[in-house]
Amino acid sequence: MIRKSFILIILLSTFSFQPSASPAESMSSNELIENAKALDGKTVVYKGELVTAVLRRGAHSWINMNDGNNAIGVWCASAALKDVKFMGDYKNRGDILEVEGRFNRACQVHKGELDIHAYSLKILKQGHQFKERLNTRKLALSTVLFFITILVVVLFKKRI
Repeated sequence: MIRKSFILIILLSTFSFQPSASPAESMSSNELIENAKALDGKTVVYKGELVTAVLRRGAHSWINMNDGNNAIGVWCASAALKDVKFMGDYKNRGDILEVEGRFNRACQVHKGELDIHAYSLKILKQGHQFKERLNTRKLALSTVLFFITILVVVLFKKRI
């Protein structure tokens, strides 16, 4: 009886205390570029702002993601981008995305480009439009400096 209970406890503990697979940590663009040879063909996670346009190519699309240092090209399923609303440009902050996919140092399919072929893509934070505010102090200072420059030119022109 004790032996059966002991075996049962060991079996239950074996199944219930399995270490959970933790999600892979995202890598920066600098890490991907600096370790491109070692990471070639490996699965990586990369986070960044969606910048420029989505280039749709049928069932797949090209996107560029920028983590603040570099932009990395990502080849992903077009359907994965259905909820994407904003791409970063001078009027918009792009959606922050996380992709998990195969890193290619020199992709055979895409003419030797460094890229990621995404297995999964998720939106971490929705982007938004922003209005650039005019800095009135800078405008006033620029105007004053402009008129001082004109005055100096006129005064020195008379002396020459």
